[in-house]
Amino acid sequence: MNKVFIIGGNGQVGYCLKQQTEVLNMPAFVTTRDMLDVTDYEQLKKLVATEKPSVLINASAYTNVEQAEDDYEKAYEVNCVAVGNMAKVAHELHIPLIHISTDYVFDGTCDRIYTEDKPTNPINAYGKSKLLGENAVIENHDQYVILRTSWVFGQHGKNFVKTMMRLFGSKDSLKVVDDQIGGPTFAGDIAKAILDIVDYLHKNPEKQPWGIYNFSGFPNVTWCTFTKNIYAVALEKKLVDKYIKIEPVATEFYPTKAKRPKNSQLSMKKIKDVFDIDPSDWSRELKYNLEKYCEQE
Repeated sequence: MNKVFIIGGNGQVGYCLKQQTEVLNMPAFVTTRDMLDVTDYEQLKKLVATEKPSVLINASAYTNVEQAEDDYEKAYEVNCVAVGNMAKVAHELHIPLIHISTDYVFDGTCDRIYTEDKPTNPINAYGKSKLLGENAVIENHDQYVILRTSWVFGQHGKNFVKTMMRLFGSKDSLKVVDDQIGGPTFAGDIAKAILDIVDYLHKNPEKQPWGIYNFSGFPNVTWCTFTKNIYAVALEKKLVDKYIKIEPVATEFYPTKAKRPKNSQLSMKKIKDVFDIDPSDWSRELKYNLEKYCEQE
């Protein structure tokens, strides 16, 4: 059976990867920040060589979009330098690398759904660091799958769904951005997609599916529409017992250091054609597990 080496086990996706490998009885070595400095090439190489995995999975990242504007050096180290190290190690040890990237490599000005071959043009520091990370993978390895995803949420860690559930308890009205559109993506579905790709690589060693793939949720919605969906399920489950006015506003209503893409819609055609992977069903996660987003970490 495949053994996977997972970097970033304390992140939203890494946590789900750890859970799912345990359920599948899949051998896995999972690292956290305390165990591994992702910017230390020699430490990484020694650890991967010792564990002898069949696939290296990078679920680690510097994800604080606002803070990256002031601390670009750190974002660059984690999202580019460290990723380049992973690609070099994977290349030297002849194992595939699966790396998670982001819709923020695009500027969001396209009036259509983004396919993988659309020109990149990040408009914030985080997006720039993630694009450089993609380039580092491509330049240093020839067996890789880069998975671009968007609007990630999960039961572990901080995310939009948890923020909204907390605000529902303390506010009677909310103003939410309604001119940014994208696909909310459940972290558990990202983990499943990654492990499906691992399984595909194991069963189809002669095929060369290397490249960049999109993976996100469907249907695409604005942040305001997503909030209304969360609220509707919270009411149905009796997690909220009051009326909350949810008002749509423009991005400009909430000035931020980092610019956000207006359009984050990602095409899922390529990943479906190659790996037979469907979009993340974010509404299903809300329907069956929303109460878990009220629990304290």
